[in-house]
Amino acid sequence: MTRIRRMFVPAIALVLAVALAAFAQAQQSARPERTGQRPRRSGGYRRGSLLGLVSLEQVQKEMKLNEEQIGKVKKVVETLRAEMRKEYGALREIEDRAKRIAKMTELRKQFDGKARKQLSAMVSKEQMMRLHQIRLQVRPVLDSLGEKYVAGRLKLTDEQKKKLGEINKDMQAERSKLFTSMRDAGREQRSEAYANYRKLRTDANKKALELLTAEQKKIFEELKGKAIKLESRRPRPATRPADK
Repeated sequence: MTRIRRMFVPAIALVLAVALAAFAQAQQSARPERTGQRPRRSGGYRRGSLLGLVSLEQVQKEMKLNEEQIGKVKKVVETLRAEMRKEYGALREIEDRAKRIAKMTELRKQFDGKARKQLSAMVSKEQMMRLHQIRLQVRPVLDSLGEKYVAGRLKLTDEQKKKLGEINKDMQAERSKLFTSMRDAGREQRSEAYANYRKLRTDANKKALELLTAEQKKIFEELKGKAIKLESRRPRPATRPADK
C-alpha cells in the first residue's frame, strides 16, 4: 500500500464515522418520513451537542432567547466552529484508528465544555436548563446516563454503571465492524449500514433503559422537561412548473 493510500483510507474512515454518529444523533429526535432519507445536520454539528442544538432557531425560540442573546450565541458558535474545523481536520493525520477515535471523543468533550461555559455566561439559568432538557431528549440514552449529573440524580448503583459500561462496550465493538465494512462500500451498502447503526443505537438504548427501576425512569423523564420534536428536514423548494 502506498503512503497516499495509507493516509487516504483513515481519512475516509473518519468521515464515515462522523457521518454515522451524526445520523444516529439526529434520529434520536425525529425520524424522516421516508426510509433512507438522511436527516439535516445542525450547522455541521452533532445534534446531541450543546453547540449543535443552540445553533437551531427552533431551540433558540424554545429557550426564549432575545435578539441580543441570539447575536452573542451566534458569535460563540462561529468562533468554536472555526476551532473545531482545525482540530478535527488534524485527526486525519492520526493513522491509528483507536487513537483517532479516542482523540475525537476527547475533542467532543472539550468543545462541549467550552460551549457550556461560554453559553452559561450569556443566558439565564432557566434558559440553560431548557437547553440541557432538550439535549436529554435527543441524545442516546447511554450518553445521557453516562453524565455525572444524570447518574447522580438517578442514584445509579455501581452494578447499574457496570452493566451500562458493558452495553456501551458491546455497541462500540459492533460499530467498529460497521465502520470497517464501509471503507469500500457503495451507496446501497452505506444506506444499509446507516439502518444497521440506527438499530444498534435503538437496541442499546432499550437495554440501558431496562436497567433502570420504575422510579429512576420517572426521574429521567422529568429531567427531560416538556417534550419537543425538532424539525428534521429543510423545507422543500417549491415545485418548478414544467417547461412548455
